[in-house]
Amino acid sequence: MAGRLLVEVVLVARQPEVFVRALEPEQAQRLVKITRSTKDRVRLRRAGIVLASVQGRAASEIAIMFAATRGTCGR
Repeated sequence: MAGRLLVEVVLVARQPEVFVRALEPEQAQRLVKITRSTKDRVRLRRAGIVLASVQGRAASEIAIMFAATRGTCGR
């Protein structure tokens, strides 16, 4: 093996980031209703962040979607 380089590649799955707990169907329906009907931008944003987290999106991805910081989306 003189003159040859042996390279081993190990793929490691990324651990999930912070996600909210599973929601009861009624809770999820209420959040969807808020996103569709509220005129309050803060409630809309919060409900959207929680719903995105329930869908398994990473905090960094949610932050981009909602123009927020990763810290805001990871709480």
